[in-house]
Amino acid sequence: MRGSVKVIGRYMVTATIGALLAVAPAFGFPCKGDGVTIGDTPEIVTKMCGEAMLKEKRVVTVKETEGKVTSTTVTKIEEWIYTAGPTELMQSFRFENGKLMDIGSPGYGPVQDFSVDNCRNGEFLAVGDTPLAAFMKCGEPLGKENKADKVTETVVGDVKIKTTVSVVEWTYRYGPDLPGYTLRFENGVVVGIIPREFGK
Repeated sequence: MRGSVKVIGRYMVTATIGALLAVAPAFGFPCKGDGVTIGDTPEIVTKMCGEAMLKEKRVVTVKETEGKVTSTTVTKIEEWIYTAGPTELMQSFRFENGKLMDIGSPGYGPVQDFSVDNCRNGEFLAVGDTPLAAFMKCGEPLGKENKADKVTETVVGDVKIKTTVSVVEWTYRYGPDLPGYTLRFENGVVVGIIPREFGK
């Protein structure tokens, strides 16, 4: 089978902010005990680390059609992030189909005063940012809206490719007399930063 394309299904970002467990490991990660390992389930990570500050979920479907044969592979992706504040390293987890595939450290946690525009109306953001990166830079948006899916169709050799990408927009606003901006995400990355007029 030649060629592959990622067809993105429904995508959801949820954020839960609450008390995290005390930091135990020498690296400053907010997990207790011996730590988690590749292959662990989300349930195991939650038990050891508590609730993540941010959970981003999406479904990626790889669909290939050649002649009358169609092959489809579905991958459910979750990305979690933990932070214990600006003096401790953050920790990120990436799950695929219910199994932990990657553990990372995005750096030190931010000072999170979400009532203040730490993004300077978007200048700290960039095309290519993930929802996790945007959240850590700017906090919880004022609004999140699922938009119509983006659909493209291409042909590579004998392989017909239909790509469906879910689209979501986050809007930030800090007061009626201040400008704001909207982030447009496609397939889990920022593809556009749209300035908003004052008071709108």
